[in-house]
Amino acid sequence: MKSYAALLVGAMVLLAGCAGGMSGAITGNADREGSSTTPPTTTDVERVVNATFVVEDGENVNVSLRVANEPEERQSGLMHRESLANNSGMVFVYEDAQQVSFWMKNTLIPLDMIFVAPNGTVLNVQHASPQPNASTDELERYPSDGQTKYVVELPRGFANRTGVGPGTKLVFNGTPPTVE
Repeated sequence: MKSYAALLVGAMVLLAGCAGGMSGAITGNADREGSSTTPPTTTDVERVVNATFVVEDGENVNVSLRVANEPEERQSGLMHRESLANNSGMVFVYEDAQQVSFWMKNTLIPLDMIFVAPNGTVLNVQHASPQPNASTDELERYPSDGQTKYVVELPRGFANRTGVGPGTKLVFNGTPPTVE
């Protein structure tokens, strides 16, 4: 019985260590970095919200966003995904506005990273490309231009195609997502 309990505790420690190595967002001093090559599971229930970018001198743009509002979700982000539908992506949610920076470790799709202030105003857009063979030290960082509450990732080219840029408003349809 004692060895079974020790084996179970050892397995739990091993699993906890593996989960800590997943990639995600760089928040404050922590990067959207890691070395895991295990794809995310599809058994997790994904929460999706709809939102609208209110574009000046253009049409409003509706998007559907998977919510990443827990540390594990923010760490893994869109890693290992091979495609995204137009106007579909992910929103990273932070409890407090903060300076953030992302990278493309284990991310296979080129992305637009749209950094959004707490009041819903787009601060800046970064156009990110995958770096499949780059070492951690070689990965390009994509920072926000100020205190960010949300980061929206959509297929690269979305911002240029729709006119989303600094000053554009992001409005959630219904209650904005929060940190769980």
